[in-house]
Amino acid sequence: MKKTLFLIFSAAIVIFSVICIGSSPLINKVTTSAYNSVVWGYLNCKYYSDKYKKEKETTSLTGDDKEKYLKTFKHDLNVCNRKKAVYGLEYSSLVLDAILGFLCLILGLLHYFDVGKPFEKVTGIIGLATGIIQFILTLVYICYTGYIFTNDVPNTIYLKTNSKGAIATLDGSNYKCDYYDKDDVNAIYAKFSDLGKKSYNYDKDVYNNEATYEAIKCKYSGSDTVFVTSCTLGDGKLLALGKIDGCDKLYSASSTNKVENKYLYDRWVTTIIFACFIIACDIGLAVFGFFLFKSDGSGI
Repeated sequence: MKKTLFLIFSAAIVIFSVICIGSSPLINKVTTSAYNSVVWGYLNCKYYSDKYKKEKETTSLTGDDKEKYLKTFKHDLNVCNRKKAVYGLEYSSLVLDAILGFLCLILGLLHYFDVGKPFEKVTGIIGLATGIIQFILTLVYICYTGYIFTNDVPNTIYLKTNSKGAIATLDGSNYKCDYYDKDDVNAIYAKFSDLGKKSYNYDKDVYNNEATYEAIKCKYSGSDTVFVTSCTLGDGKLLALGKIDGCDKLYSASSTNKVENKYLYDRWVTTIIFACFIIACDIGLAVFGFFLFKSDGSGI
């Protein structure tokens, strides 16, 4: 039974690794307006580090004002470091998963057909070590790519909206910015994890019902930059904009006839999901590798 399960987990790792390699945005150099994976491996994080240190040493601000001023520079440095790290991790973890998984698959086949009895303990050690190494690498990769996916802003900046594209809600006589947060300068912007929504891709309802669709009638007339500035100066409210008749919500004026953001979103989510499957199989491989090592097989 342990030989069969060792073989099954090895085969599953190979299959899931191939799926991840085929769907991963970085390995496949996916380039969209919101994402340019090719650049990530060549980012100069030393520039952002020096910039942060220079601003920290030269600014005349003190206390909370200084920390608030430096937050943007520190954020840019952290984003750069995360992107550089995940670029290397995606290659090393997924490719190594496939190679080591294939090695264990070959060994598993030999033992399944009772050909590899003399080196059963060696196979067990290889399976145990492979499972542990792959588990650690893949887990670190998932943590990095998952954090970037849910917290970082795409290259092409979009205002954060709900699924229908709303960015502000009527509050008394003014509109309140739905996602503004004075403590988080990026809260008002969409993250990579938001790019699967219709509001960042082609939405047939908008194009088929332009005369009556609420998002058309209640579009915010200013630019995204003006909206962000107004929200910031108004501490979360669009004070310069009065109530628009029949509009309880305001909608982003940004629209697209493409689905490239959904394409990127689907590939990224697929990679994360199957990488999680790899982790589960790594545990199984390590466990049954240990059982093979502890077995009573003869030979080394």
